[in-house]
Amino acid sequence: MTDPAVERNVVICKVRRLPAPGEVLVRLGEMVKVDTPIARGRVRNTELVEVRVDQKLGVDAMDVAHYMLKREGDEVKKDEVIALRRSFFGSSTKILRAPLDGTIEAFSRTSGKLLIRGLPIQIEVNAHIPGRVTELFPLEGAIVECKGAIARGAVGVGGEARGPLEVLANGPGDVLTEDSITKSHIGKVVLGGATVTPEAQIKARSVGVAALVVGGVDEKDLSGLLGHELNLGDTGMERIGFTLVSLSGFGTQPLDEDAFRLFKEYEGRLACVDGTTQIRTRMLRPEVILPD
Repeated sequence: MTDPAVERNVVICKVRRLPAPGEVLVRLGEMVKVDTPIARGRVRNTELVEVRVDQKLGVDAMDVAHYMLKREGDEVKKDEVIALRRSFFGSSTKILRAPLDGTIEAFSRTSGKLLIRGLPIQIEVNAHIPGRVTELFPLEGAIVECKGAIARGAVGVGGEARGPLEVLANGPGDVLTEDSITKSHIGKVVLGGATVTPEAQIKARSVGVAALVVGGVDEKDLSGLLGHELNLGDTGMERIGFTLVSLSGFGTQPLDEDAFRLFKEYEGRLACVDGTTQIRTRMLRPEVILPD
């Protein structure tokens, strides 16, 4: 698919930005660690639940408004009573409780439908790499810089991951198998060889490996791990238990000699991995950052 781009002794810049306005937590010139919070904020919750109030209370849709205890824009707690219907002098009562914590986004007086959106989600962006804050984006985030080496790959899945680098391949053409992965690799970034077997991928997830970096990966194996076909246009949000980066693409792809030497040089040191791949929009490639 592509040859990995390897750069040594370079200044690496990482933009750390919130997707919505929030609070920046660092100062210009500040030295940060990988887990230092850079910015914090809240984003709109995508969870939207429709409730048929008329059906729940057993009334005509046009009469639902008479039984509502909450209005549009009100915040509600899960199981809080939001509508109540009493009949026969209080001897028969029907209660509608909120199905989740959220806000009443809309209510239709004609259909009897109620929409509740989940509460905004708290998000935090950390530094991801150790270094210095060289630029601030008010209400959004910052740029963090460090010196080191970087290897850019062809395709990846999973988001950001970090850990000590361990090279399990004896040479660029080795195949990473499940027998090579043990409990000692929990939290580590593991470098394989030309490819990784599906059994090794499953073993990496069960052990708690932070990331796998290999020369190539079988597309069908990867789809099997994901549980669906891979969307090459935009990856990085997958929840597979670890991050996987293929440096050269699909199939069996022996590691580039220069890339293999680079990883051997940095073995035992921190590796910061990002599997995010965006082909159709910004041509964003997955990367492995090796800070000095």
